[in-house]
Amino acid sequence: MADAFAMNSYLGKQILSLVRGGDYAHAGEEEAIELALASLPKDASRRLLDAGCGRGGTAAYMQRHGWGRATGVDIEPKSIDYARDAFPDGTFVCCDIHDVGAHVGDGFDAVVMFNVLYAIADQAGALRALAGRAKPGADLMVFDYVELGGYAQAPVLDAGRPFLPHPLKIDRVEGLLRDGGWRLQSVADISADYRRWYAALVERIAAKRAAIEALAGADAYEHVHGRYAGLLAAIESGHLGGAVVRATKAGA
Repeated sequence: MADAFAMNSYLGKQILSLVRGGDYAHAGEEEAIELALASLPKDASRRLLDAGCGRGGTAAYMQRHGWGRATGVDIEPKSIDYARDAFPDGTFVCCDIHDVGAHVGDGFDAVVMFNVLYAIADQAGALRALAGRAKPGADLMVFDYVELGGYAQAPVLDAGRPFLPHPLKIDRVEGLLRDGGWRLQSVADISADYRRWYAALVERIAAKRAAIEALAGADAYEHVHGRYAGLLAAIESGHLGGAVVRATKAGA
């Protein structure tokens, strides 16, 4: 079967939203948000930048539950259009993270990235651009996939390319953050949570087969189920995991 679309496309995000029952494209949905932000005290006046916000569900959840006033940025225009319509209390901007300085003001108190950095080739450049929008002492939270060994040799493919092109490597995170203008505070291994979340997600994809096929066709169902079954296998084999990385803007 020829791959019809990539999961990071608007259609891919639509399907994930349908499966997850909310406008989330990252692992763990609301549980993951609570876990990733557990060390960040709630403050409704905080200015939050959600980099790679997708359809806006995570930004809206953070704002609704008291972590701050959220601004979401994403490169995919239809996702931003959807977020603006679905969550009118939030601010959503369409731009590449590397160009965020030309589209979004500075002075943010915190920056969050949920399953975003893995997709970016120039990760240090993206982190530098985001640091440029953050105030001194700002917090950074990166929730992402981690290469545990062996995954790069046999990656899951999506539309002919690696589904996860640049998962984090823990032994390089501190240097990556330093190059991007941030100071590492902590790394939490949440690979066990990823395993549980993806096992449940694959089951939910199967349960939503009829709805996925009604939205996008039988080939799309096979595409989605195959990609996430492949990720689950990589997680279960110990080649792939997840982490929450916390940092602060350097120089504060």
